Amino acid sequence: MKLSALIVQNYKCIGNTPCVVKIDNIVILIGQNNSGKSTVLDAYEAFASSGKELDEHDFHNGEVTLPVKITGVFSEITKEDEDVIGSKWKYTDEQFGECIKVRWVWTAPNKKGQKESYCPETNAFIPGGVGGWDSLIISRIPEAIRIRPTDPIEMTQTKILGILKDYVKEKLKENSESTKSALEAIRVLTDKICEDTETAFGDVSQKINDNISRVFPGASINIVTRSKNPLDEKVIAADSYISVGTKNNYTGPLLNQGSGLQRVLLWSALSVMAETNKSKKKTKVSSDLTKKILLIDEPEAFLHPPMVRSAREALYDFAENNENWQVIATTHSPIFIDVSKKHTTIVRVDIASESTQHYISTDDVTFNEDERTKLQMIRACNPVVNEFFFHDNIVLVEGPTEQLTVLHVAGELSLNVHVIDCKGKANIPLFVNILNHFKIPFIVIHDSDSPKIRKKTGLSKNPAWTINEKIRNAVQEGCFGSIYTQFPHFEGEFFDEELTSGKVDNILSVLSSKTGTEYDHIFDVYSKILKKVPEVLTDSLDCFDTKKNEYIARKGLGSNELWYE
Repeated sequence: MKLSALIVQNYKCIGNTPCVVKIDNIVILIGQNNSGKSTVLDAYEAFASSGKELDEHDFHNGEVTLPVKITGVFSEITKEDEDVIGSKWKYTDEQFGECIKVRWVWTAPNKKGQKESYCPETNAFIPGGVGGWDSLIISRIPEAIRIRPTDPIEMTQTKILGILKDYVKEKLKENSESTKSALEAIRVLTDKICEDTETAFGDVSQKINDNISRVFPGASINIVTRSKNPLDEKVIAADSYISVGTKNNYTGPLLNQGSGLQRVLLWSALSVMAETNKSKKKTKVSSDLTKKILLIDEPEAFLHPPMVRSAREALYDFAENNENWQVIATTHSPIFIDVSKKHTTIVRVDIASESTQHYISTDDVTFNEDERTKLQMIRACNPVVNEFFFHDNIVLVEGPTEQLTVLHVAGELSLNVHVIDCKGKANIPLFVNILNHFKIPFIVIHDSDSPKIRKKTGLSKNPAWTINEKIRNAVQEGCFGSIYTQFPHFEGEFFDEELTSGKVDNILSVLSSKTGTEYDHIFDVYSKILKKVPEVLTDSLDCFDTKKNEYIARKGLGSNELWYE
């Protein structure tokens, strides 16, 4: 049994409309400032606290008459789980499938929350309920490790050391025969195990240093462990610390270093742990390692752009390759969003609307491996392509010509739109699929191309023509998008003489002039597209065919074999 979702009501900035967060290997919370992203992390900590007291400010708008409710949804229930808690609590939920629901309810400030369990027989939550709470359910709630940009330096150091603790414990268990022997003769072998512990920390320090030096040349770290009992559960004594050396021959505690180096150290530690565990193929969690969840606010804080991309890879790899760790992160950076990764959930948080419930799970979206590869390549070509998650009016285009045109016309009309260059017509359905999940309004602008193309061997079906139907079907599935189709392409629709090269330079020249019949024609059509004037759109097959036939008649292509379907 595992915690698979969290439902939050009347907690801090989240009101009575439930905010639903699916708990995956990695969860990325996005949204505008004050949208409730950090509140979700706070809610997880409150739920994991088993009813710890809340104060007045934790109640939505300070309204203490409305109870705070935080519900945990548990799935993957085994026969052994049922034997402990009883089968009467298990049921099939429309949204979550076979599950058990347990929640904490706070009815007043400075008072412990009350546990309630959902009873399928009564179709309601009842006080108490599920048995085995202390032993089973609590054990299925990952221990929270919270990291904030505003954390004091001492706290950041403690948390980094705590994250590395698991690495060292596993390292000792795998590589130190003396550790195993010490369990039988601890008095004799304590000194030797201490040496092994220091060796393990030296190993991880070297790997971290390799990462840090790429960002801060000449910088190095050393983990100074004070532990005299290496078999202690904590491995690291309370007075252990991280020492930092610089290229100026200065050596001192991490506490004296800047926020940038602290964050780089954090990502380096996560990266080392992920890399170390990749070869293990994510084996079952060791019984002596507690399930943990890393709650991190604004992972991009204090990092320059190249390091942000490295931090993203470290975060995803860490979650993927450490069975006993999960990650929930809030971010304002599109770079931290990667829908190509499996076991990833993107949640768009917006306390002002019902979009709090809008999320996409990469395991639920029907991306095949080829599509995931395409998404990775697009992100590599355009690292900020995922900015569309932060906007409400999206325009999808094939390439830079349409992108430049939309941006120019939208600017002239003072319209707030975000344009995505999909890097080719074939990739448009991928983005439509994602936008449909988030119920984000969008417009697609694409070329029709021709039904057939001429090759050396003769006429052949044009693969680009079949994509027209794929785009239309994808848009119609979600009911949030509109389509404008250019026949046969931008240059053919707006210019008498088709261009084979210099397309971008040409449109830049036309747009910058703001005069002439070509400019007027482009501006008029694209203005209507952005305003979603129905008569110019090609949302349906009938509209598409009407525009196709008009184009064929206007150009006198009735006998042109390229346009025979």
